Amino acid sequence: MERRVEERQVVSLSVEILDPPHLGKVNLLTRDISKTGAFILLERANCLLVGRVVSLRMPGVLWGEVQSTVSARVVRVTDQGMALQFLDFDF
Repeated sequence: MERRVEERQVVSLSVEILDPPHLGKVNLLTRDISKTGAFILLERANCLLVGRVVSLRMPGVLWGEVQSTVSARVVRVTDQGMALQFLDFDF
C-alpha cells in the first residue's frame, strides 16, 4: 500500500549529514526526493536506526533555496539505504 503524500522525484543530490555528531560530516547521494522526505543511498550497515532524527544540509531545489538545513527522521532502512521524513518544513 502506497503511503506517500507527495510524489517523489528521481534525482541524485548531494546530501551532507551534520548530526548525529559521531558520524562526522558524511556526504551521500539521494535516490529520490519529495517535499516531505528523501531516500538516501547508503549501505545497510551504515544506516541509522528507524526513529533516529538527523540534521541534513542539502540543495533546496524543491523549495526555492540554494541550500537548506533540515531535520529528518529515519522511517525505513533497506539494503539500498534509508528513507527520511522531513520534520521542520512549512510549504
